Amino acid sequence: MSAAMYILGGAAGLAFGTLVAYLNLLITKRYLNRNKNNQGPEGTAAAMGLTFIRQLVNIAALAIVFFMRNIVPLPFIATIIGTAVGLTVVSFFFVWRISKKSAQ
Repeated sequence: MSAAMYILGGAAGLAFGTLVAYLNLLITKRYLNRNKNNQGPEGTAAAMGLTFIRQLVNIAALAIVFFMRNIVPLPFIATIIGTAVGLTVVSFFFVWRISKKSAQ
C-alpha cells in the first residue's frame, strides 16, 4: 500500500476521532450545565458516571473502526491510530477550552 493511503487512513481516523471527541464534549457540557451546584457524594457519583459514559463512547468508536477494517479500503493501523489521536488530543483540547471558560 502506498504512503498516500496511510496518510488518508490516518486523516480519516483523525476526522472520526474528532467527531467522537466533539460528541464527548457535548455530553460533558450537558453534565456541567445540569450539575452546577451538585456537591458531595452525589456529585462524585455523577462525575464517575460521566467518565464511564465518555469511556463507553470512546470504546464504541474504536470498536467501529475495528469492525469496519475489512469493509473500508484504508489501512487499519493508520485509521485506528488516527482515531485514537483524535479521541485523546482533541478531547484534551476541548477539556482545556471548557476549563478555561469556567475559570473566567
